[in-house]
Amino acid sequence: MNLKELKFQTHYAKTASLLQCMKQLHRQCGDFDRISQRMFYDEEYQDYSDRPFAYTAVAEHQTVGFLCPYIIDRYNVEFCIFVLPQYRRSQIGAKLFFQMVHDFGQQSFCASLNPDNKTGKAFLTYLGFSYGCQECHMVLEKADFAPAAPKIQLSVQKENEQISITGLIDEINVGSLKLTAFDMTVCIHDMEIRENLRRKGYGFQLLTSALTDIFEKYDRVILHVTKENLPAFRLYLKTGFQVLEKLDYYEL
Repeated sequence: MNLKELKFQTHYAKTASLLQCMKQLHRQCGDFDRISQRMFYDEEYQDYSDRPFAYTAVAEHQTVGFLCPYIIDRYNVEFCIFVLPQYRRSQIGAKLFFQMVHDFGQQSFCASLNPDNKTGKAFLTYLGFSYGCQECHMVLEKADFAPAAPKIQLSVQKENEQISITGLIDEINVGSLKLTAFDMTVCIHDMEIRENLRRKGYGFQLLTSALTDIFEKYDRVILHVTKENLPAFRLYLKTGFQVLEKLDYYEL
């Protein structure tokens, strides 16, 4: 197809018709590629009304491709991009990407891919992206958790859905972690052991002690960790977490 026959549009607002079109195209690409790929149309993030919500490519009154940015902050943008298989040799993806770069300026860009997405990897490599890390989405169900002794003392501070936990052994602060609670699920983030106390088992004691308390009120714990962070990844596996999903991140 001649690129001049395509129409490229920029959208600043979510509309029902646009969302329905994006969902359908996302589903068509997933069915063809036989992989699950992350999509941002239902994501909520800080509103930057001066930034586009999506870019689309239209051929013969049909949307054949789109790019959707996820604005992390003023300096970092993650994006997802989908093009119907029969149009993937028409440079549509590159055109959509460079339009986003033109609009967003000097940001850092990243994209996440299912590790089996060879087409996406080739496209990002063509654009100059390089592999950054593999992020694992992990989960632990209450029924699968086995408490471990000894349970250490915990100092807990709560503010709405945010919970901060500090581990104490003989009144010494060994580390901390932060939680976000919603419904019957808790998300762990920002776990850290004091540098001079690492590799001594305190991480396992802090995590299992916190989980023992968490599962008194909640049914599920989730977290995200990069597989390259081997100490943390192995700790979560040891505690009983299972990998739900893996995503390869590419950066430019």
